Amino acid sequence: MSWLRALVLGAGLVAVSAAAADDDNKPGKLDPGKLVGTYKITDGKKAGDKIGDDAKKGAVIFTKEAITIKGDDMTFKFGYKLDPKETPAAIDMEITEPDALKGAKALGIIKLEGGEVTLCYHPEGKERPKKFESTKDNGYYMFTMKKEQGEGKVEKKKKDDR
Repeated sequence: MSWLRALVLGAGLVAVSAAAADDDNKPGKLDPGKLVGTYKITDGKKAGDKIGDDAKKGAVIFTKEAITIKGDDMTFKFGYKLDPKETPAAIDMEITEPDALKGAKALGIIKLEGGEVTLCYHPEGKERPKKFESTKDNGYYMFTMKKEQGEGKVEKKKKDDR
């Protein structure tokens, strides 16, 4: 698997988020804690081309410091940093595992809206996007992800459990 494909898959999956309010898109509001959980990619484009169903498989797991992408045959791990002062928030990503891809970087933007995360970035670490748009000309990758059901939700007790 090429580092470009791994970075694209990983960064796309990186965009995952918890149930987020529109306030999360205001400067200083995007908190890595709101990203913690397990996600699925629901939609995406790579340099303007729609992603296939294979890109939507697997799981993306966010912690406050790292993103882990678990696919059918490989696992990737990324360190990331958010800059919530920017609008939309800026995200810097770097592959930490596997060793063969370690150090590959991507600059992107990320937003939380209505429980979905959208991530846009250049897979080769070129300039950070200014808006959420993926075209053949700009070469950006853009993914929308949704938190898996049950993640981050508090279960209500049944009457019988009280």
